[in-house]
Amino acid sequence: MRPTLLLLVVVFLLSACGSGNASPSMPTTAPVSAPTPAPANPTEPAATVAPTTAPVAAGQFDPRTVEPCAFFNSEELTAITGVPLLTTYPSRNNFFVTCTYMFDDQFQSNANLGIDLINPGPDAFAKLIQFSQDSGKTVEPLELGASAALVTSDGEISLYAVVNGWSVTIYGYKLTRDVLIAMGQLLADRLVAFTPPTASDMAAAPTPSSGALIGMEVVIEEPPDMAGVTTLESLKIVGFAGSAMCSFTPAADPFIVSFIARPGEDPPTPVGVFTLSASGGLTANQPSPANIEVGLGRSDDPQMFAGTGTVIVAADGKSGTFEAGRLKGRWSCTFAE
Repeated sequence: MRPTLLLLVVVFLLSACGSGNASPSMPTTAPVSAPTPAPANPTEPAATVAPTTAPVAAGQFDPRTVEPCAFFNSEELTAITGVPLLTTYPSRNNFFVTCTYMFDDQFQSNANLGIDLINPGPDAFAKLIQFSQDSGKTVEPLELGASAALVTSDGEISLYAVVNGWSVTIYGYKLTRDVLIAMGQLLADRLVAFTPPTASDMAAAPTPSSGALIGMEVVIEEPPDMAGVTTLESLKIVGFAGSAMCSFTPAADPFIVSFIARPGEDPPTPVGVFTLSASGGLTANQPSPANIEVGLGRSDDPQMFAGTGTVIVAADGKSGTFEAGRLKGRWSCTFAE
């Protein structure tokens, strides 16, 4: 895998995309921007927190080998946020390591940490910031690590930084800028220096963490110009907020099924962006209203269509059907045991 892939762009970059002109193929004629992935992580079932041990010396942790949620411990996160840590959701593949730290408050606030394992930090950071500026987001430079900035969109704040050569992103959901900055400052002393990945780094095939999204199939049956079968394998991505998300229970609020193809490449089907979302949860096996967005073409410059439709979700929450005007299809998701 070449560093020029810039996989972090796949995972963290795509909270906003360009829009095009609508056509009669979808239930609305108004173009819209691509969806912003919900920072909350509805893809995995609740788990018991296993407190991690904070590092005691600078440069102790290698993101390619450390347990994904070991970068912060529960005590220091509680001190930073003022609320207890409820649970963590770790994930790792050959391209990035991620952890969602979810806090025990009424908002289900959480921080989604991601570290690019492939691309040199300055290269990935520059592309992230340029994309954010082109998308109309607010970018506030910070003095943290080699380079850093807070990026604000729709009231939510994310921290992008280059820490000891690594490209690091922390998405904040219902968290303040001070919390993200404090997390970034702690992380600045905890990473070994970045080195380009070796063949052995890329050959490893980590076992997915329990509850991780490991499979998705979205089938659009009609209209013909959108029809096709999209899977995580065909997209060459993994499940994580910003690339692919799938709720695991009908009660999830918001309920989300979403994928975004890699930027700069033609998607495997006509559709490069897809999001089905519903607020307030769904009732199993009953028609429920939902918002559906489809982007044709490359995900970094899609022709977007959106409308309100109907979704029916199975009792296990992991599959269902949808339709909106002429659009008809189905989905299914698989999670690691």
